[in-house]
Amino acid sequence: MAVTYDVTPANGGANAVGTLETTAQLQGYLITVRSTSNGDNTAVDLRANDGASGSLYDLILRELSPMLAHATNDGNGTMSVIMDGHHNTAASIAARIEALDGVGTDTAVAAASSFAVA
Repeated sequence: MAVTYDVTPANGGANAVGTLETTAQLQGYLITVRSTSNGDNTAVDLRANDGASGSLYDLILRELSPMLAHATNDGNGTMSVIMDGHHNTAASIAARIEALDGVGTDTAVAAASSFAVA
């Protein structure tokens, strides 16, 4: 007969379906890169110069150095990143991206509440 132990997990065992769980200092963020600073919310097409050293997408990846990243293949300027959650916040990521040429302060960064892998 197998022996089982009733040991409470390190995270308290309070996991619930529909919530984002982590056992490490990881955090996901949804970034919408916009080119304006006037409330127009004009998206940046991250495909411009795609694959080229120095493209805006390349510069963002160099600036953030995420563990994982994915940009949508459209003109909406959206990308998802998995980052060290200990040293980053949505506000700090937005400030770092907005400092790059071609990015406006209309850029939005939100902490992820879920993720999907395809």
